[in-house]
Amino acid sequence: MVIPTHNRRELVLRAVQSVLDQAGVPRLQVVVVDDASSDDTLAALQQRYHDDARVELLSTTRRYACGARNLGFDTARGNFVCFLDSDDFWLPGVARAMLEVFDRHPELAFVSVDGSTLPTPGVQALQQIVAGDSPGWSHAWFARAPLAEETITLAAVPGTRRLLRGDFFPAIVNGDLFYLSGMIIRRDAVLAAGPFNERFRYYNDWEFFARLCLQGPGAYLELDGFRRDTGRADQISRNRPRTALARRHLFIAHSLSRNAAAAGYAQILQHALSDAHYGMARSLAGAARARLARRYLRRCLRERHKMLRCLALLAGWR
Repeated sequence: MVIPTHNRRELVLRAVQSVLDQAGVPRLQVVVVDDASSDDTLAALQQRYHDDARVELLSTTRRYACGARNLGFDTARGNFVCFLDSDDFWLPGVARAMLEVFDRHPELAFVSVDGSTLPTPGVQALQQIVAGDSPGWSHAWFARAPLAEETITLAAVPGTRRLLRGDFFPAIVNGDLFYLSGMIIRRDAVLAAGPFNERFRYYNDWEFFARLCLQGPGAYLELDGFRRDTGRADQISRNRPRTALARRHLFIAHSLSRNAAAAGYAQILQHALSDAHYGMARSLAGAARARLARRYLRRCLRERHKMLRCLALLAGWR
């Protein structure tokens, strides 16, 4: 487990403890990377876990979330890894449940569970933030992903659970699907996908997931396994630019089109690129940058993508 943190002393203590409390997980290791905190985060962690061999503490100059994750991964050992945000925490039994899925399907590169949000004043609580709120699940191309569905029973949690497994790549190039805090990944799949891109401040997990989905089939287990703490001013997602989502989609489509492992997805990537051009046009228009938005709409027309919508937008700006 890798947990990057910056100025979240009490929250990271909660996150670490939620992992240590997981039952039935042998050889558990928690690597906490203190990313230049100024609130005595490192001292608080040292005081509580100085005699716990399962917890390893690192500190670094300001590298932000992606840099801290990469540093933590380089230190982590074992065949599986997960990246828990310091303001999130795991629920009992979730780690064992995901490992049980790996036991049944050893071909998987990753297993994801769902999660929910904590009650926050002025913010609507969400009960299913992965399959119910991530944009890729509602995209029309999600149906084209070759996924098998089954109902399974796990020793770690009561009742039966729905499991989707297979190739998520056709869906994720059109919209983000997962949360880092709700996923366990095979170490070799992370190495093959490559590190988190440290240039990115926004939607860096989506770009990583897209590369990860090229490394083999994954699985989604319908289980409420983690909690997200939302509504705080220090969260990166609250301050991202209006065009951040569209820019990241463009980068993902362009970069994967040059990836040899993605060679068999030419049609899917072309559609994703056209969709990204259209999304960029809409976001630029919303940011009062109509002149640049027109350029992207004309690209969509050349690609014969959403032509009526593009023509209607162009006509409205004349």
